[in-house]
Amino acid sequence: MSTTLLASVPTIDGVSEATIAAYFAGLNAEAYPDVANLFATDGVLVPPFEEPVVGPAAIATYLAQEAVGMRVVPTKGELLSHEPHERVYRIVGQAKLPLFTVNVAWQFGLNPQDQITGVKVDLLATLEELFSYQPLRQRP
Repeated sequence: MSTTLLASVPTIDGVSEATIAAYFAGLNAEAYPDVANLFATDGVLVPPFEEPVVGPAAIATYLAQEAVGMRVVPTKGELLSHEPHERVYRIVGQAKLPLFTVNVAWQFGLNPQDQITGVKVDLLATLEELFSYQPLRQRP
C-alpha cells in the first residue's frame, strides 16, 4: 500500500495499526486487490447480513462487486484483546454510500505478522432507520 494512500486516511483515535489504516485507505481508493492482500490466506470478511467471504481472492472479488462508490470514515477505536496469536480491535465510524450514510463498527483481528485474520462489519443503525431508507426517485 502506498504512502499516498495511507496519508489519505484520517487518524483513528486510539489505534495506530498500519494494517488497519491501509485497509481503510484501500477501500476509499477502490484498490480492492491491495485490501484483499492485507488478509491472511484464510482471512475472513464478514459483511452485514451476508455470508462470510474467505480468502484474499474471494474478498477482492466481493469488494469489487459490493464496495464501489463507498467511502469509509473511521473515527475512533480501541484494542479489545491482545493474545499471543491475535490482536483484536474495534473501530467505529461511518460508511458513506451514494444515497445514504450509516454508522458502522468494524472488528479486526490481526495475527503476529500484521495480517488481517478477520473483519466483521456491523451496521450501527436501528431496524427502523434501515427500513425508513427510501431511494431517491426521479421526478417526472
